[in-house]
Amino acid sequence: MSHARAWPRDLVRALALVAALALPAHAVAATDYTDTWWTPSEPGWGVNLTQQKDFVYGTFYVYGPDGKATWFTAQMSRDGTAERFTGPLFRISGTWFGAPVWGGYQIAQAGTAAFTPSSAYEGSLVYTVDGATIAKTIERTLLQPFSVAGLYIGGVSGRRSGCPVSGTIVESIQFDVLHSTATGSMRIDQISTSTGALVCRMEGTAVQRGKLLLVDNATYSCVDGWNSPARIYNLRSTPAGFEGQWVSSAGAGCTETGQFSGVTQAP
Repeated sequence: MSHARAWPRDLVRALALVAALALPAHAVAATDYTDTWWTPSEPGWGVNLTQQKDFVYGTFYVYGPDGKATWFTAQMSRDGTAERFTGPLFRISGTWFGAPVWGGYQIAQAGTAAFTPSSAYEGSLVYTVDGATIAKTIERTLLQPFSVAGLYIGGVSGRRSGCPVSGTIVESIQFDVLHSTATGSMRIDQISTSTGALVCRMEGTAVQRGKLLLVDNATYSCVDGWNSPARIYNLRSTPAGFEGQWVSSAGAGCTETGQFSGVTQAP
């Protein structure tokens, strides 16, 4: 059974929306850990993680026993244990950057590395180099504030479970997003593309963690009577617009989860 939010009126439109979202209504999009990570209490070193599917390539910029800058690379794959990525760690040397002719490089395994996210925003990094084991708690580095304010055309896809009226959510939506990088205040209005009426509103304070935004205690209300706190996570800008996910609980086992995305509406 589907719940009573405003539904698209023709099947083609709904199918096009699902295709645009590239996710079935019950799916949860995987986190992309690509970002610059560090330990805030230890400025001066860090690790760049680049993820492609189930593979994470790590570039470490750290210091050797002599205090001089050195770097390592790690080739880590998802190993089937929750979200953990593990693999070999390499020491690399090569041609001087100012050499007139490229003379190649040398690579040798120096140890192993494991990245275990505890959330989309934090995790643990454990690696070994020449017999020494280093364990760090790392988080995404904020390099430049960004805003997702704007008008977007897109949709939402999700599910209500354990509620008096449960089922899937598939809607085409216009998003009107207000977001201040100075205060973090954010309001996401979902507006029906067929009637122009407000369908749902999410509002709260966004915290930027690297290239992601998190709204931990948003107010969330819809015209069908849903009125419960929500957590908006994996919220980010994309080359064409924005996207994010949410989870909300009305108590007694009644929850709503989903994802939304939109492309920037031309002025």
